[in-house]
Amino acid sequence: MIKKTVHVVANSHIDPVWLWDKFEGIDEVINTFRSACDRLDEYPKLKFSASSLCFYKWAEEFAPELFSRIKAHVASGRWEITGGWWVETDCNLPLAQSFYKSAELSRNYARSKFRVDIPVAYCPDSFGHAASLPEILADTGSKYYVFVRPNADEKPDLPSNLFYWEHGGKRVLCYRLRYHYSQGFHFSRERVESEIKTDEFYLNGLACYFFGLGDHGGGPTKREIETIQNIQKTEDLVDVRFSTCLEFFQAAEKLPDIPTYTGDLHYHAVGCYSVNRNLKNAVRGAERSLCYTGRVMDQAGMDSASQLDLLWESTIFNQFHDIMPGSCAPHAAVQAMNELGGVRDASETLSYTALKALSAQVPVRCLQGEFRIFNSLSEPVTGPFEIESFMYFRPGAPFKDTTGQSIRIQEIPASVMCANRRWMFIDAIPAHGMKSYYFDSEAESAIDQAVGMEFTIGNRVALGDMVVESPGQIIIAGSNLFKSAFSLGVIEDDSDTWSHGVRGYGAAKGCFAEESSSIYDGDIASFLISRQRYGDSRAELRFTLYKDLPFVDLFMRVHWEQERSVLKMEFEPNSSFGSFFVQGPGAAIEKSTDGAEEPLHGWLMAGELGISQDGAFAVDRQGDKLRITLIRSSIYGYDKYWRVDPKGPINHTDLGEHEFRLRFVRQQGLKCEEMEHLTRAFVEPFRVIRDGRQ
Repeated sequence: MIKKTVHVVANSHIDPVWLWDKFEGIDEVINTFRSACDRLDEYPKLKFSASSLCFYKWAEEFAPELFSRIKAHVASGRWEITGGWWVETDCNLPLAQSFYKSAELSRNYARSKFRVDIPVAYCPDSFGHAASLPEILADTGSKYYVFVRPNADEKPDLPSNLFYWEHGGKRVLCYRLRYHYSQGFHFSRERVESEIKTDEFYLNGLACYFFGLGDHGGGPTKREIETIQNIQKTEDLVDVRFSTCLEFFQAAEKLPDIPTYTGDLHYHAVGCYSVNRNLKNAVRGAERSLCYTGRVMDQAGMDSASQLDLLWESTIFNQFHDIMPGSCAPHAAVQAMNELGGVRDASETLSYTALKALSAQVPVRCLQGEFRIFNSLSEPVTGPFEIESFMYFRPGAPFKDTTGQSIRIQEIPASVMCANRRWMFIDAIPAHGMKSYYFDSEAESAIDQAVGMEFTIGNRVALGDMVVESPGQIIIAGSNLFKSAFSLGVIEDDSDTWSHGVRGYGAAKGCFAEESSSIYDGDIASFLISRQRYGDSRAELRFTLYKDLPFVDLFMRVHWEQERSVLKMEFEPNSSFGSFFVQGPGAAIEKSTDGAEEPLHGWLMAGELGISQDGAFAVDRQGDKLRITLIRSSIYGYDKYWRVDPKGPINHTDLGEHEFRLRFVRQQGLKCEEMEHLTRAFVEPFRVIRDGRQ
């Protein structure tokens, strides 16, 4: 009989934030790492594995003597740094740029401080993994990947717990742990001996087994270590060896006939795609702001990395799998929002500095001042642009670009009910470029500039070949976008914060009903506003049609008061579709599921219908109907195994005001690449710099 081998890996899964905040997490990391060093000193054959490069930076900053001990154990080969990322991140919602930046920061830190590379990626607690991750992992130097979720019940169709995971022609060797980071809570000799003797645990006689206290840290205990040592002395059929993740994978990759898998690793905790939306939105805003700032700083010849890396560290930290997914405690969520707000503020200040430097290179023509709009993208953009100002306007003054060409302009509602004025116009801005505009107060206008605007009661508005009818039908070139008007459906949801045991949400129990609608017809843009209500919740939908542009925009503000409920935008595309596509981390991901909740980035596409969106993070399909998840109100950090006392205080998530932007396009032969281009332009801020004569 061939003797089996089990690689026993001492570890401590540490949530730096969950039911506690970051500062308590720092304390627990330092305490756990100190305990691990003590155990390594006491047991010469023991090895220890730990992820998350930010943990090591904390040790360096707050416990330098401990950091020196860790360095010595790393150098001896007994402390394995795993992960290759700044934290054990959520693996569905962050942008691809965040994954690449996390790997870059981690790789540079590990090489600088420890002189090591990190081939083992490691996210045993993350709530599922996007299909595009293998390409990102391979691009950033990872060869192997350890995960737990989804487990065998949640995803029974994996060909094996050991498999090659592929995307984009690249792959990593993956292992789904059966006995993992939470072992320490249930540890006993009887349990260990039973588990390591289970035949289905092994793949050609090889297996990996984790032990050590986790979640709130702790690491391997003396009792655990000595129990395993005693098993080593008495076990005849299994070679039980203290090991590392890398040593296991180096043995595993030699096994024959390892299968290959392509696709998402779902479904676990699907509620975390949407719960605590404001936190997700704060992360997304910080990501996009940093990407934009990096581009404009590069254009201005400024050193972006040295000034942005610390901001990226903060942003990536808050993508941790109990922060961005929304499963943390209320005070931890507030702490994260505050930190992300600081990132956004610092990033926007840096981008303003860069834009002012770029603007200074172009002479000013207008004495009163110019509006300078920047496009940081690598492709030109033609679209609607808006300016708002308290100044720079004389009634009748023509609006011009710096070539002296008059630009047709239309007044639109300002953001405040005061002295500000706001205008819209359509023009093209070159790639990596800027265009400057001004009101020429020295000239008489050849074109009447409308002053003020007033909406009238109505339920239909048209411009060119675009039509919008309330409460939610869009017509493009004579064809309805949807088989019937889309609706805002409300679904009761008594699942816990994570939606444990839930694959998707059922049918809506009711929909928002329209109370009124009003319209405004313009020659550049026309508007329809639909005001809707469901119970105590209200929604205002503002549709915008543009002259000679092939899309319709929707801005939606929802005041949400439905506890433990889901709000979905429900629509049935008028064009037939088989599977549908969504933007995931760095790639278009095809979805063929029916009834399952799916994570969503910036766009989705079904047949001829494409939607760019900003503010939602999940979508599902119910037969021929698609449903974008807008809001999911739940209870902070509520696990279904705990009882909710309706008579006591309850901290609900996601109640209050939420805003969303969507852009609808219909096109025969629509491609994912076109949706990428459309969405880049949709989320580009097109920052306005106001410069006057020097």
